[in-house]
Amino acid sequence: MKNDSTLPERLREFHRLSFSLISLSEKGQVIGDYFEDASNRLIDFTGAELVSIVARGERRFFRFRFSNQKGRELTKLARFPEPAIEKAALDSLPGLPGLFTDISAVNVLESLVFSGSVQDSGFATKSGGLNINCNFPPDLSTAYRSILVLPIRFQDEVVGTVAMGWRSGYLPDDLEVELYQFIVDIIGFSRSHRQAKFMLGERIKELETIYRISRLGSEPGKTLEDIMQGAVNFIPFGFLHPDYTCCKIVYLNQTFTGSNNKLPVYTIREEIFVENEPKGHVEVGYLRKSSSIYKVPFLKEEQSMLKAVAGELGHIAARKHNELEKERLQQQLLHADRLVTVGQLTAGIAHELNEPLGGILGFAQLIKKYGRINNTVEKDIEKIIKAALHGREIIRKLMLFSRQAPPEKVMVDINERIDDGLYLLENRINKSRIKLIKDYASNLPLIKLDPAQLNQVLVNLVVNAIQAMPEGGEITLKTASTIDDILIIIKDTGAGIALSDLENIFLPFYTTKGPSEGAGLGLPVALGIVQSHRGTITVDSEPGKGTAFTVKFPIGGDYEDGKKKQG
Repeated sequence: MKNDSTLPERLREFHRLSFSLISLSEKGQVIGDYFEDASNRLIDFTGAELVSIVARGERRFFRFRFSNQKGRELTKLARFPEPAIEKAALDSLPGLPGLFTDISAVNVLESLVFSGSVQDSGFATKSGGLNINCNFPPDLSTAYRSILVLPIRFQDEVVGTVAMGWRSGYLPDDLEVELYQFIVDIIGFSRSHRQAKFMLGERIKELETIYRISRLGSEPGKTLEDIMQGAVNFIPFGFLHPDYTCCKIVYLNQTFTGSNNKLPVYTIREEIFVENEPKGHVEVGYLRKSSSIYKVPFLKEEQSMLKAVAGELGHIAARKHNELEKERLQQQLLHADRLVTVGQLTAGIAHELNEPLGGILGFAQLIKKYGRINNTVEKDIEKIIKAALHGREIIRKLMLFSRQAPPEKVMVDINERIDDGLYLLENRINKSRIKLIKDYASNLPLIKLDPAQLNQVLVNLVVNAIQAMPEGGEITLKTASTIDDILIIIKDTGAGIALSDLENIFLPFYTTKGPSEGAGLGLPVALGIVQSHRGTITVDSEPGKGTAFTVKFPIGGDYEDGKKKQG
């Protein structure tokens, strides 16, 4: 070919158009956007009243069409090519001008070119296209007097068609047809190049998004809530239009949203699975309507990315749950170790303290009984006696906590024992403006327990409930049974227990009360008693709403005939 400066002007125009179309492919656009831009440039270049591009996208065929009659149209094709007409009809087209008054006839020509059915036609081009000219009467102003339909080719494969129509009667000559075919082949090459570049860019964004979330999940000190919130902020950048993409993560009844927290027009979502159990979902939405021909304008690669992100979040959540469970078990182990240590020390402490306390108590009582003392001294002696008795009671509780005092078990009726244990507390409950509600299950099995120790558990738990309601409230005592256990539930409407205190309430000497309200042994003693009966204590508390302790004793074989005897 001659140097560009010596080429005829029309050839230079074709040359500039080809470079213009190639430059479009460098943008890495969505395939639909690329063909829309390409059709606009063909309209400007050809002066045609009709330009129609049919091409295969990521999912199916679509048509971009501009005509003076209908303007710009973007159509998703249910199937392509459409059923072909008989080849013989092509030979009679010049005598059937009405065929071209309906734009749907162009659809048929596009199908014929795409399917390779025009090679032997008198209108066929060297490349397998159609170049048709009809001498219509002047009054057929809506008809296209000439139509050029060319195949879009890439690597010996037809991947679409380009159709152009003129009412002016312009008929491209053979050289121009070849140049137009060259332009259309550039469109085919650019389509493939653009698609590969676009897919590479999307893959990079996908990997970067997953990497950032994975890295966030491995940062020390990050809670699962921090990770979920960070993921909400990262995910939109992995999508085609991050500026108007919103994201929401719902996990275990918690919702995390980003800055674009608005009602989306389109959404896609993926479930978050933790150890094969659905625990939540990730939802991504576009905030604007799309010009895409697809009902849901998300790429299939974006759906795959979201699925990968949801999978990564599931792995991170499982790892965090395992870490928390490991920490909880370590704390339980530490707690148990501390309890064992206290238990080992208790026997020695009790022995060392009981003897001097016994002497102090004995001599104080002798002085009070036989001594010649005035009232002031007598009152002081009484204080000594009370202090000694209080010290001996603490030692007794420590013995119970460490299980140094063996329980004396007999068959008991739980409901009756609760009433007996509450007898001494009912007056205090009434004075504290507290309503006592009893909800006992009937026909509970008799179970073998130490009545005195059971009373101690009930007293400790009920006293705690009373102290939690200085302004009054309600205490509910409920009994129930399962196949294996008997349950005692003590529930109050008090201040509740702070989350930071819950893990420590069974530690000896741990208390949030004032010095005059307790030594921090009530709950540890109750725990020791219940565990000596192979039972458990659990607590459920919500600050500001109250606390419920559930004491569970196994029925086992320690009951008569499995049921309470009827009187």
